[in-house]
Amino acid sequence: MAIEQDKPTTERRIHVLPIELLDRIRAYQSENNIPSEVEAVRRLLSEALQARDTIDDIMKQVRAYFRQDRDLRALAREVLSGHILVNRIDIEDSEVRFGMRNGDAGSIRRDGSMKTGSITDDGNVWLNNDWPRAPERSTGGWDSPGSDLDKEIPF
Repeated sequence: MAIEQDKPTTERRIHVLPIELLDRIRAYQSENNIPSEVEAVRRLLSEALQARDTIDDIMKQVRAYFRQDRDLRALAREVLSGHILVNRIDIEDSEVRFGMRNGDAGSIRRDGSMKTGSITDDGNVWLNNDWPRAPERSTGGWDSPGSDLDKEIPF
């Protein structure tokens, strides 16, 4: 039986970029005192991808980290504190809550339960939805396709 080896965490790629873009990358590298052009590109790509994240994307990242390490403070540091869209983190002994620039909010408790919600106008975090959301169930009404009524028709 073969022993499964860990997957590599990096992969070498070669991309051809316009000179104008390379000049902008190098300027970013210099302005931010980044030691290498490759690291500057990594940071720019990471920030661009983070800017597209939704609350569900961040909750998936939180869940994935929690499955590896149940330390809530480490989770807040590694997943949330560097995320470009997270602008608020509240850490308690049994829970981490966070808020996003768009007003969405999320939390994870020490037992692994997760919730989403929003930040109210007065700055409070309102968490009222379990995450992940349960799939919507059919109400069994006349308009719902595949309702239980279809199974009862004898002809």
